[in-house]
Amino acid sequence: APGRALEIHIIDPFPPGAGRVWRHAQSPLLRMNSMAEDVTMFTDDSVTCEGPIRPGPSLYEWAALVQTGKIDASGVRSDVLDEVYSLTGTAFPTRRLQSAYLTWFFEHTLAGLGDNITVHVHEDTVLRVTGGEDERQLLWLATKAEPIVADVVVFALGHLDSTANAEQSQLARHAADNGLFYLPPEYSADSDLEDIRPGQDVLMRGFGLAFIDLMVLLTEGRGGKYRTEGDGTLTYLPSGAEPRLFVGSRRGVPFHSKT
Repeated sequence: APGRALEIHIIDPFPPGAGRVWRHAQSPLLRMNSMAEDVTMFTDDSVTCEGPIRPGPSLYEWAALVQTGKIDASGVRSDVLDEVYSLTGTAFPTRRLQSAYLTWFFEHTLAGLGDNITVHVHEDTVLRVTGGEDERQLLWLATKAEPIVADVVVFALGHLDSTANAEQSQLARHAADNGLFYLPPEYSADSDLEDIRPGQDVLMRGFGLAFIDLMVLLTEGRGGKYRTEGDGTLTYLPSGAEPRLFVGSRRGVPFHSKT
């Protein structure tokens, strides 16, 4: 409201804008499952919402603006610039490229705020929130003794870790008792795969996106390459560091590709 100040505290152990899932600090082999022209942080006339319609570039359009110099590329990390300049609308970008787009969007949003709005970014974790419905809320952080006092708290939690259920706990105990490796359901970019040895037999449960991530990390991520043949087909050239994957699901087959 005019004449009133708004103070915003953003609290996340991961970078603002990109967050955990889209942060730059992950394998460049991991990709989005949406095409560049279908990804946007802006609204247009097709959107019905309570707030104002604020059009802006999609991921693909943003890359085109960077290519033509209409958006400053100085904030884009050098290891994703090649992808920015070669991006097409129907490409499936890397998550690191999405990180660059979301980082720009966050900074673009901050730059457009009024003088009466102040934003503080805390690279931290909220341990607990106290205070009743009619009281101001206290947010206690992992690295600070004094809480942040807030009138309104918004939980934008994204992907959450979870404690093991009974079946997962049983599998973990069985693996430990028999000298096996067990990887519970988790965000695959954060998985520690070092204990999976070359040539080891690995049973994978599920044919979804996490399987695609793990398959890539255990093949190309271990030095495997693809060779394009004369007819356009690809031949995989193993490095020898890969395990052997046995994959199953309730359907028994992977889902159809998106295009």
